[in-house]
Amino acid sequence: MIELQGVEKRYGNAPAVEDLTLTFPEGALCALLGPSGCGKTTTLRMINRLVEPSGGRVLLAGEDTRALRPEVLRRRIGYVIQHVGLFPHLTVAQNVATVPDLLGWDRQRTAARVDELLDLVGLDPGTYRDQRPAQLSGGQAQRVGVARALAADPPVLLMDEPFGALDPLAREWLQLAFRDIQRRLGTTVVMVTHDIDEALRLGDLVALMRGGRLVQFGSPDDLVLRPADPFVRQFLGEDAPLRQLAGQPLSAFVSPGDPAGLPVVDASLDAREALGVLLREGADALAVQDGGAPLGVVRWHDLRGSGRRP
Repeated sequence: MIELQGVEKRYGNAPAVEDLTLTFPEGALCALLGPSGCGKTTTLRMINRLVEPSGGRVLLAGEDTRALRPEVLRRRIGYVIQHVGLFPHLTVAQNVATVPDLLGWDRQRTAARVDELLDLVGLDPGTYRDQRPAQLSGGQAQRVGVARALAADPPVLLMDEPFGALDPLAREWLQLAFRDIQRRLGTTVVMVTHDIDEALRLGDLVALMRGGRLVQFGSPDDLVLRPADPFVRQFLGEDAPLRQLAGQPLSAFVSPGDPAGLPVVDASLDAREALGVLLREGADALAVQDGGAPLGVVRWHDLRGSGRRP
């Protein structure tokens, strides 16, 4: 869906991004990860031409983005930033309808789309449609921002630290809710984050950058279990395999087996919590139940060193 071919950005003689070649597959959620100043946000903004590349090419569905007028390009790409950027003088519904209105959708179609998206992001349309941004919590405003970005069903969504300003509980809830939405819609997402846990939890692919250059690009498993160099290992940390399991549903690791005599856990645990039970009990496996009904068994070797995505 998106190809960067030898892309670079220079400010005078100072390189912000150098010789960056990446392919973001259609329907994947790809995280741009790295320390501050490594070129993540500059790379993101070159995709929708908020920043013009100094060299190389950016292709969207095979088409060179330089052949498109910026305003036309940006209507094909949703954009979500950390502090949302909702228009304070407009209602929630009017904010979500921004791009459909620009595209000339009729009122009935726009209203139906607004209600559909508010419901999708977990906001009751009847309650929130006519509220102003000042009446919303941070998490609610961020959900409206996601709805607005998805309003015209763009094939690509760019997100710049979208959950960074939220408290931990709201952030985790919205991360998982967004991942579910992205899977259902099949939207190609490129997300800038400095949060290692977020990148490993949400990303199908992770691009780790340093000093404007790409260090490693691959699945979370690739980076955690097969780091390309010592910087990758050091940046992710020694506990990266454990952190990767956080937030992943335990049910994704359950397999058939005899639960007799095994410690019992509920399927509501995430994979890292289950690994903690295994360590505490000194067991090789756990019997997993869902509301008292047996689901199967999760084994030590299924969790230890495995960050497979559900």
